[in-house]
Amino acid sequence: MSETQVIGPSVAVPETHKHADGGPFGIKGLAWAIFEGARNPYYNLIVIYVFAPYFATEMAGGGGHGLSLSGFTITIAGIITALTAPFLGVIADKAGRRKPPLAFFMALMILCSVSLWWARPEGPLTMWPTMGVLAIAYCCYGYSEVLHNAMLPTAGRPSALPIISGLGLSMGNILSVGILIFFLFGLLLPGTGIPGAPAEQIIPLDRAAHEPQRFSGPFVAVWMAVLLIPFFLFMPDGVKGGKTWKQSAADVFRGEDRDSGKAQSLRQRAAVLLQYLKDLFRDQPETMRFLIARTIYADAMSALLTLGAVFAGTFLGWTGVEILFFGITGVLFGAVGGFVGGFLDRWLGPKLALVWEISALVILLLAQLSITPDSLFFGLMPAGEPVWDSPFFDSLADITYFLFVIPVAIAVVASISSSRYMLVHIAPRERIGEFFGLYAIAGTVTVWMGPGIVSLLTWITGNQRIGMGGIGFMFLAGLIILWKVHAPKRGFDS
Repeated sequence: MSETQVIGPSVAVPETHKHADGGPFGIKGLAWAIFEGARNPYYNLIVIYVFAPYFATEMAGGGGHGLSLSGFTITIAGIITALTAPFLGVIADKAGRRKPPLAFFMALMILCSVSLWWARPEGPLTMWPTMGVLAIAYCCYGYSEVLHNAMLPTAGRPSALPIISGLGLSMGNILSVGILIFFLFGLLLPGTGIPGAPAEQIIPLDRAAHEPQRFSGPFVAVWMAVLLIPFFLFMPDGVKGGKTWKQSAADVFRGEDRDSGKAQSLRQRAAVLLQYLKDLFRDQPETMRFLIARTIYADAMSALLTLGAVFAGTFLGWTGVEILFFGITGVLFGAVGGFVGGFLDRWLGPKLALVWEISALVILLLAQLSITPDSLFFGLMPAGEPVWDSPFFDSLADITYFLFVIPVAIAVVASISSSRYMLVHIAPRERIGEFFGLYAIAGTVTVWMGPGIVSLLTWITGNQRIGMGGIGFMFLAGLIILWKVHAPKRGFDS
């Protein structure tokens, strides 16, 4: 058996997935999963629940303008990632080693996170530079996801991969819950006089200057630096792909094979790539159809997650504390979603599980968008008056929108877990590593589309609900393509 196999235009990847062993709670599986526990809190604190609403309301002007600029930042970062991540994936496949670039991108994310402490309307890090920092960190997050997901086949035996995948998501969510609770009860609520709130902050920070929100950057920087250690110590990096990173980059960017010294023309390289894609669609049509569907509905989920809390702050007028309560609840029940997805996968098979999960998200999104600060169901039921004496979520509209986060979070995380398992389920065993690489790249190539559609529709119409409604059409498009995928209820791993 050869050490590597060719999967595309001059791309060789290690066959370590053929030799991978170990269960979901082995040292490799836990090391792979803890990476998400180290990285995912960045997404929950910075991109969704703590820093992003502060940026949209205080630095970007609030309202539709704030939502539009938040979506624009993610869109620009997503386009950059889409144009560069495929090259990164090919270079990594050629070189084999993924830990060195992972370490670089995570270090850059840490530096960007630290700098958010100085993000204020009056400077020194004003709105546009802050958008630049957020875009760089978002690109690094996408690159790290490509490399980390591509390492999943080496984290355990094939039958353990869906559990390892769900474990990583659940670990990321559970740890994020702890961090969000710390911010809520340790930094935002103390000294407010609200019943049950502590008397003093754990760390003295000025709430009037939004220091707790800005402190989220340095906090997650330290968090990532510490929790990444087990991954880099215990997760195997795989077998070398036969080239150095310098040689691989030269091959990809200059069309030059440094072993033979012969350069390929751009037309030759394009022809090879096109033939490779044609072969994939001819030999594995169902797997490729699934990857297309997953790309579309994953973009919709990304937009729903990244802009949902911003929407609550800019449209419903929620405070930072309310958004944090909202986030804690969502992340907590999201951890349950990893296990729900695993149960549905085993009961229905991953395809039907995904159909149910995405269909639920379409219905839930429509119900959420029917809520305004004053009414429910598109104005059919008044809901703006206080229904109880509380400093938070006092109206029926606020309570209803808040409660919707529970099924939404469960469905989102369940669908992420089911998507990973679906690929393990339908991809050929001997090419599972190759298709996980394609899966990782497909998750970043069009990640800008969802936020871009929301940003564009909001800018054109001036209506935030219409902007967010674009997410629903993406869910439906992905669902239609997914329905056409032919997949047995039981895969090779059963």
